[in-house]
Amino acid sequence: MKFLKSTLVILGVLLCSCHKDLDIDQTSQLSATSMWTDENDAISAMYGTHQLLRGTFNNGLMYWGEYRTGLWGPGNHGGLSQTVRDQAYQNTMTNTHAYADWENMYETINMANLLLRYTPQITFSDQTEKDRVMANGYFVRAMCYYWIARIWGDAPLVLEGYESASQDLLPTRTPVAAILSQVEMDIEAGLNLMPSGTSDRNIASQGALQMLMADYALWMYTTQNGGDTYLQMASNAVNQVLGMGYQLESNYGNIFESASESGPEVIYAWNYEQDEYTGGYPVDFQFNSATVSPVYHFNPVAVGTGQQWTFYTDDYVSVLTADPTDTRLTTNYLEFYDDLMGQEFHWTNKYKGSWVNNTLILDSDIILYRLADAYFYKAEIEFYNGDMVGAVEAINAVVQRAYGTPEHYTGTFSAPEVKEILVSERMREFPAEGKLWWDFIRLEVIFDINTYLTGREGSQNILLWPLSDNSINDNPNLGGQTPGWE
Repeated sequence: MKFLKSTLVILGVLLCSCHKDLDIDQTSQLSATSMWTDENDAISAMYGTHQLLRGTFNNGLMYWGEYRTGLWGPGNHGGLSQTVRDQAYQNTMTNTHAYADWENMYETINMANLLLRYTPQITFSDQTEKDRVMANGYFVRAMCYYWIARIWGDAPLVLEGYESASQDLLPTRTPVAAILSQVEMDIEAGLNLMPSGTSDRNIASQGALQMLMADYALWMYTTQNGGDTYLQMASNAVNQVLGMGYQLESNYGNIFESASESGPEVIYAWNYEQDEYTGGYPVDFQFNSATVSPVYHFNPVAVGTGQQWTFYTDDYVSVLTADPTDTRLTTNYLEFYDDLMGQEFHWTNKYKGSWVNNTLILDSDIILYRLADAYFYKAEIEFYNGDMVGAVEAINAVVQRAYGTPEHYTGTFSAPEVKEILVSERMREFPAEGKLWWDFIRLEVIFDINTYLTGREGSQNILLWPLSDNSINDNPNLGGQTPGWE
């Protein structure tokens, strides 16, 4: 069932007021005794953290990640462009770019910090529910700091909830290694507390925490010289997920359809629902309804009130369409000639929402982790372990759905060949899901795939984002712009 607690909006309004020195939300002068009195307050705050997390990643998921891969470009098949996206495609962002600001991330962290501070002192009728609330607080904080570390590197590490202007709101940056260490501690704390029976896919669970652990551990192994300890950590987390009863959806398209999006493959997703919260980055994939003949509105062309501002490059289309038997194409890439308009359209049906009374409702849940991710993480782990057979087996477990055969890849493969399969099948399995940038960095192919980055390997912090002027100007203790982005 899709839902968010009805008290979320009320709680958010009561708790949050902006303080620009740190660029985080701090609570108003409401005392803890009035705002955190019983378990319902804590449960509402738990859902509130996920609401804030969803708002933070509503568009940032793609800007901070996948738009930087070089696989995306102007929409309407090369006809429409906007500077805010072009800078991301070309990795030429400036310190005035909207997504160079980390304010929303720290707003979410602040809510998680308050949740972790006040929940322990509240009496619950069921200790399991109290543990679930605390575990979600650790999950959300870990998620935010994990992304901050990868997006900006060194950043303030704030572990105390801000409630009063008398508190220190001008923290210095903490080295990225310390931030990543805190991420690990928070994930472990969440795993130690999280009950095994959580089935709601729109909040954290044991499965969501283990996926975050696998994601984090692979990042530490591949980019932070973490060593084999982290590779084993990733393997343990993935194996836990694979034994939890999640199942691959038999129909790829059903994973992303509003009517069937809570299927057995989904591990953690942000809830989008009519009259509660709709929208997100998929709005930029649709065509304006005025440009498409009415008879073809969602039959088959995905249309809305906006315009298709971004779409795949021709090179990426070539990867997606390399095998015409790939059943993922009906979701990931479609093309149609509107004979009445005399116009060729190209679009994705992923997260296309619902067509209700001739109106687009962007109510498709945005999925952060699903079971296919776990299998691809396993394939990557086996690749690093030198087990090419095991890596291919894990990939085949997923792509049999796409190609209709249990062993699409057969024979003996060298390490470079397995790596090529890993990269190409990731590109076909996960387009428009906000993941590929991070995959390409781990697999050390980003400078090959994104031609705008080719030859810039030696540029300082080229894989990070600049920090916004707002943040720098509001907090002199930050020490100025990220080196390399001055």
